[in-house]
Amino acid sequence: MSNYAQLVQKLFEVNLHGGMKFGLTNTRILDKTLGYPSKSFPTVHIAGSNGKGSVATKIATALEHTGLRVGLYTSPHISSFRERIKINGKMIPESVVEELLSHLFSLTENENIPATFFELTTMLAFKYFAQEKIDFGIIEVGLGGRLDATNIVTPKVSIITSISLEHTDILGNSLELISREKGGIIKPDVPTIIGPRVISPVIKSIAE
Repeated sequence: MSNYAQLVQKLFEVNLHGGMKFGLTNTRILDKTLGYPSKSFPTVHIAGSNGKGSVATKIATALEHTGLRVGLYTSPHISSFRERIKINGKMIPESVVEELLSHLFSLTENENIPATFFELTTMLAFKYFAQEKIDFGIIEVGLGGRLDATNIVTPKVSIITSISLEHTDILGNSLELISREKGGIIKPDVPTIIGPRVISPVIKSIAE
């Protein structure tokens, strides 16, 4: 087994020991320790029950056609872990995954940071995008929004594509509760675009 394969396998096994944890503490600590890669490029942040991956891909492609260098972070992947992290349509190289994952594992072990699979993958993406000096990062929320690891960014625009009953054991058992979790990506002075299948009054109250 290659070093790349071993590291990715280790990454997938992270949640087997610690489970899934939601919150921004670990991601913020990692971001600070790595020199704030999340702040080194402008972003579009996209949440939603359905359609967020498609919207992210369309925006990334549109920006690429204007001549920009665009990072795209989405989940899950279909056949290769590297599908999650792309620049102008090209997957992150295995060699870069090896380099950055090794560093992240050492960091979490030395500093005793109990980072999850998604937190580590998010910081892998942000660090890669920062190193490559992208012009724009299109960032898809993993789950929910308010406590998702990606929510450390302050984007140029936030997007909520749709809201439906999903992951009710984590996000809440009503559309209103789920809307509040999705609406957690809204930031002060950042425009927010919502799709037609969004409970506007709940999102509007958060925005206000």
